[in-house]
Amino acid sequence: MLLAVGVAAAVTGSVLTPAQAAAPAPGKPVAQGLLSPLSVAVNDKGHVYYTENFAGKLLVKKPGKAAKVVYTAEGEVGGVSTEGKAVYFIVNSKVMKRTAAGKVRTLADLGAYEAAKNPDRAYTYGAVGITPECAAAWPTGEGAPPPAKYNGIVESHPYATAVDKGVVYVADAASNAVYRIRDGKVRTVAVLPPVEATITQGMVENAGFPECSLGKKFRFEGVPTDVEVADGKLYVTGLPGGPEDGSVPGSLFRVDLAKNKLKRIATGFVSATGVGVADDGNIYVSELFGGKVTRITPKGKKRTFVRTALPSAVEVVGKKLYVTENVLTGLSPQPGDVPAGKVVKYKR
Repeated sequence: MLLAVGVAAAVTGSVLTPAQAAAPAPGKPVAQGLLSPLSVAVNDKGHVYYTENFAGKLLVKKPGKAAKVVYTAEGEVGGVSTEGKAVYFIVNSKVMKRTAAGKVRTLADLGAYEAAKNPDRAYTYGAVGITPECAAAWPTGEGAPPPAKYNGIVESHPYATAVDKGVVYVADAASNAVYRIRDGKVRTVAVLPPVEATITQGMVENAGFPECSLGKKFRFEGVPTDVEVADGKLYVTGLPGGPEDGSVPGSLFRVDLAKNKLKRIATGFVSATGVGVADDGNIYVSELFGGKVTRITPKGKKRTFVRTALPSAVEVVGKKLYVTENVLTGLSPQPGDVPAGKVVKYKR
């Protein structure tokens, strides 16, 4: 869902101007010329792992050496994270583990789990308070908005992973849930709640909502895009399954694993796609179409850390912050649109 929205926006160029117009901030490129580098992770030895999702590649850049492809697959490869000498990543709907010896095995098939459990089936999405006539006239087909009313459907698109003592947490952007994988068994940790917003004139004109729904509420899907582990808690970024122009905000959630409680701790983001948590309590959230990485201080204040074009994944390593940028370049048929994605290292 996130990727479909992103590609559409990249092709139309409808919301990218502010991000592209931002002045570049100082940072050291680690890798450049990439196609859809939507995830990054750094291990204890400073080895930088990153993906070219739509090219189906997992790569590593070791200090002083050229980047190397360590895994390829048909379809999409993403959601990379590391712990010790192991590397965890996603291939389509499956979560994989790569050992130091280069052996790869499947930990779980989240597509199968979603088909069996469908964790957000209890949620009802769609318009609130519209007339039966408006519901009957609701647009369908290509380019139409989400349905007037529906419950969580069976659909899986695991997008990010995080690992803690061999336990893997996964943000699934299509099932709207965060999962835990332990000893090959999958459990639902949290389901993001619907995101309720007022249908605006802009949504009518740009997203295809019918005039009869103007001013009514719409319950968009809550889409988890990244997950990090810190101090026994999960930090999860989420965006709405709807317009990505800021009219429906993205949020940052915290999951208390001991109490099994989900809490929204910050909101107002434009396409919150990545989260990194530092030891000093600062949290960094990338805003894909907001064209920036935002820092949330331990006291909850939001400040812009850096403005850059199309940032996606963020990774905190000590006093360094790794950011993937220009992540949707090279995806449109427009002349001159070539892959210009990169991994950039900043000092915090």
